[in-house]
Amino acid sequence: MIKVYQYPHETLMETSTAWKPDDSIEGYNDIELFESDMIKLMLAERGMGLAANQIGITKRFFAIGHESFDTFQKHVIIWNPQVINFSEEKVIDVEGCLSFKDIFVKVERPKIIEIQYETTQGDTKFAKLDGMESKCFQHELDHLDGITFNKRVSKLRWDMANKG
Repeated sequence: MIKVYQYPHETLMETSTAWKPDDSIEGYNDIELFESDMIKLMLAERGMGLAANQIGITKRFFAIGHESFDTFQKHVIIWNPQVINFSEEKVIDVEGCLSFKDIFVKVERPKIIEIQYETTQGDTKFAKLDGMESKCFQHELDHLDGITFNKRVSKLRWDMANKG
């Protein structure tokens, strides 16, 4: 049974390693069943993204998806995601995180990103993301690098967000 770990669980601070085709997930013989369970958990928690670190797995993959997105309208697990280019233009927007219940803080990130990732079948895909979808992808990718969103803001901004 997978669950979302809360900060400061140790896997949230660990850098994930690449997902390899022969990797497996403890308790699952079927990768599609795992993907389905991870997406169901993300939706049950009302998230748009859920990184492997947040469920205690330090491998490079995350769930992402929302009907308002352009590329990932359908909820999917993407493997070995990376940003290959990003816009000079930045945006500051409010973010929440399933590992930090009820805390919302403004984070600055590149507005547009170009990404590369692998599908469950091992195909390499490319996409250009903007808006909320770009922000969500970057937030989840940070998790895979052991960076939680409290590390992306000033101490003052973080303290103010925690008083709410």
